[in-house]
Amino acid sequence: MDAGSNDETHDVAAEFGGRLRYISEPDRGQSHAINKGWRMANGEILGWLCADDTLLPDAVQEIVDAFAIHPTAVCVFGGCEAIDLHGASLGVSGLCRPDTWKLIHGFDYVPQPSAFATRGAIEAVGFVDESLYWGMDWDLFIRLSKLGQLIAIAPILSQARIYPETKTQSGGIRRWRELVRIMRDHGEMRYPPGYFLYGAETLRDVAKPFFERRRGPAAYVSKRIVAGLESASERVRVACLARAGRGWFDDGWAGPSVSVDVPSGAESMTVRGRVPPEHPEVSSQELTFTFQGEVLATVQAAPGPFSFDVMMSKPTAINGALMKITASRSFVPKRSGLNGDARRLAYYLDDLEANVAV
Repeated sequence: MDAGSNDETHDVAAEFGGRLRYISEPDRGQSHAINKGWRMANGEILGWLCADDTLLPDAVQEIVDAFAIHPTAVCVFGGCEAIDLHGASLGVSGLCRPDTWKLIHGFDYVPQPSAFATRGAIEAVGFVDESLYWGMDWDLFIRLSKLGQLIAIAPILSQARIYPETKTQSGGIRRWRELVRIMRDHGEMRYPPGYFLYGAETLRDVAKPFFERRRGPAAYVSKRIVAGLESASERVRVACLARAGRGWFDDGWAGPSVSVDVPSGAESMTVRGRVPPEHPEVSSQELTFTFQGEVLATVQAAPGPFSFDVMMSKPTAINGALMKITASRSFVPKRSGLNGDARRLAYYLDDLEANVAV
């Protein structure tokens, strides 16, 4: 779907003959173009790829296989590598456990070029919202998450090109305001973690170019200001990620306080994890489980793996009720001189399983 470019796009598309349907005509923006293309397509699995991004070899097969394994999923996504204008790697997105609350209130953890949804799901949620300019993909993933199951798979499926002139990088305050509107439209908080996470990123990205242009005597002060902006933005990011994940990080680490969903009808929760023996700061860990203000259990977790069945005082009647896990000990790797990780960590939380009354 081409809005009428005057470069070599038409000639390149012509090389693919009947393998590619190429439309070049004015449209009402990217969201409109995506919807128009999807309505013209014949497939049962839908995605979109922006002009600067690429799918990696076998990406389509990986997605098809994933939907075959998870036939009830509405959306499947894999990892994505960020690259610069010359194709050099800028890093790979970490894989996040799908969680609707975190997706709405925290951040968009679904890499758009690596995400594919079923046609039935896209039609059920009403396609892409054409009133959105920067966050149409995030809004779509939220609506899909509310409809059914999102599945994350390990392979890196795409490369996204990042440079200052891209729409996302140059959106500034206007982009942040649109993202805030998306969070508030779908969520239950006026000031969710994502409000501050994206706000800090926006402030940093808007201010940095101004100070980096300073020359002469002001250059030294400007350099210190830029370093301060980077540091402050990182502190806000760490705090917001912890709050968005309710204390449970996607690499398996748990903070000193974790809140986890308890589904309706759960009689008990099986909690599996590890107290890493290589970190003596958290040895002799004590974990306290509370639910709706009542202490359900207090258990000792020695270094090494653990598994506990925590009985609920009574089966829960509603979905989304939260059980809180509080650890007695924690540490910050950066303060301990281990690495640059500024999170406060307590133990590894590997798995949670609800035992539901039949």
